Amino acid sequence: MLRELAGRHGLRVRVVDVDETGWDFRVGHAVDERGARWVLRVPRRAEVIARAEVERRLLEHLRPKLRVQLPEWEVFTSELIAYRRLPGEPLGPEHPETLEYQWWVDAPAEYFARLGEVIAELHRLDPAELAALGAPVNRVGDLRGELAGELRCAERELDVPRQPAGRWWAWLEDDRYWTSEVRFAHADLHPGHTLVDPAGRLLGVLDWTDAAIDDPAVDFLAVHNAFGLAGLDRLLAAYRDAGGAPRPRLREHVALFSGFRFSVSLAIHGIDVGNPGFVDIGRRRICALF
Repeated sequence: MLRELAGRHGLRVRVVDVDETGWDFRVGHAVDERGARWVLRVPRRAEVIARAEVERRLLEHLRPKLRVQLPEWEVFTSELIAYRRLPGEPLGPEHPETLEYQWWVDAPAEYFARLGEVIAELHRLDPAELAALGAPVNRVGDLRGELAGELRCAERELDVPRQPAGRWWAWLEDDRYWTSEVRFAHADLHPGHTLVDPAGRLLGVLDWTDAAIDDPAVDFLAVHNAFGLAGLDRLLAAYRDAGGAPRPRLREHVALFSGFRFSVSLAIHGIDVGNPGFVDIGRRRICALF
């Protein structure tokens, strides 16, 4: 199916692998007749296309500003996005069923240093300029309301224990953790979206679908989930060295936010899309956190 779809758009390729883990796109990895590697992205839902158009504009704007490689789309239609695969391999893609990271190599200190530089550069960009290109603007007050709604649903549908529920309610209601200062953020910097060389050095960043004007904390969540507090501390130190300005309580805020996002939000997403596997993983993670 992917081969025929690519052929309709002028690409003669052999599909060598299909990645079904993405929530918005089905992704094929292919090779053309000259040996060049391609990434084929097929939207899962019609509404994804409007967001993809924004992503295309953002990529064009960001490419000359960042010291890592970003995808350059050569095909963009309502049924297919295609670009030549960038150098490197994903540091740690998620297993499609267990969501466990499948590490390619270990992440060296230089990985965190370069990622901290990238995040600092993103957070220095003018939010108004990115919003004019179509980047969504997610106000922190709205985010808190959305998370509160997810927690109420989790208490009702998942029987969340009293201790984690109480801790998360206290976090959501405590203004000291939150900020009205939003920044442009990638918002999904998990290891599968970062390309590295065999030594683990960061080469490129993929999947800008969720990029938005948002709480800058969102760019640290996936690293905390993947590497724990030790990894978060390394990233925050690199971010600070690159000119980033972490706000007070950011470390604790990210730890609580990450725990919530990758357990409660995951389970609620599983309920919404009818994926019981995600619901079970979310439940187990809630119990493991506290």
